Amino acid sequence: MPGSPRLVHTNPAPAWLPPGSTAEAWAGADLAVPAPTVIVRLAVFRPTALFCVRTPRGFDLPTLFLDGLPALAGVAQLTRRHLRAPATTHAPADPAVAPGPAIPAGASPRAAASTRSNATTSASGNNGASRTAGFNGDLPTRCIGFVRNVVPKPDETYRLPAPLAHVPVFTPRDAALRPAEGTGTWIEASEAPASLSERHWWPIVREALGPRADDGRRSL
Repeated sequence: MPGSPRLVHTNPAPAWLPPGSTAEAWAGADLAVPAPTVIVRLAVFRPTALFCVRTPRGFDLPTLFLDGLPALAGVAQLTRRHLRAPATTHAPADPAVAPGPAIPAGASPRAAASTRSNATTSASGNNGASRTAGFNGDLPTRCIGFVRNVVPKPDETYRLPAPLAHVPVFTPRDAALRPAEGTGTWIEASEAPASLSERHWWPIVREALGPRADDGRRSL
């Protein structure tokens, strides 16, 4: 069941919105996706770090402009593009699953290979199945917050829905999933405020990272 969002930051005069507008940042552990949604972002964490990609404007979260695409379809694109499984991971063993068959002493290489192949095929449907690097797909995610543009009087420069438009941030439910090596940069929580605090999504990520990322900037 989705949780309740908490207002963690308010910008009463955001420079990127028409005069009289407000930008709000809401955070939570597992939130309903707000509507309308215009952009989606993906936050991937280590225990004390955040994954970012480099853009012409500096470090940013992996981002997708929806252009009419449903929010969850956009998140699926981000997870397919950026996430990979660890080199080898194993789910907790199921005590009801028997260990794989032993390879008889003196078995030929072909027989041994057949035995291993059969064991792997048999295990693929149980809770002890392994996953290998290169996995990607439509992975379960949760919404950990969103930026809400509140624009009561849009002008000719504002192209998004009014009076409300949302930019949610999602994170994978499986914390073992990681971006492919070399596709971005891990920024430590203690160093993140210096380079990320001007990002609209920063108050949401700050809440997720916890006290090590607290920059003291909580305007409500």
